[in-house]
Amino acid sequence: MSKTIRSARHEALRTLIRDRRKTAGLTQAQLAKRLGRYQSYVAMIEGGELRIGLIEFLDLAKAIGFDPAFAVRKLTKIAE
Repeated sequence: MSKTIRSARHEALRTLIRDRRKTAGLTQAQLAKRLGRYQSYVAMIEGGELRIGLIEFLDLAKAIGFDPAFAVRKLTKIAE
């Protein structure tokens, strides 16, 4: 199994989350509040310092308002 942090898919995932958050008009602090977390948690995800688990990914998608299935389909097309 390859390393996931800083992989092409991890970079694409964090970019997708950041872009979707911005498109939704949310600041990191607003998203963090929806998640019941601190702003630094969102910053660490977007900065690539945290690997995102499935449950966190689903929570992020719901809080931001995007379809997680679309994101998974998009990410599976990225070669490692």
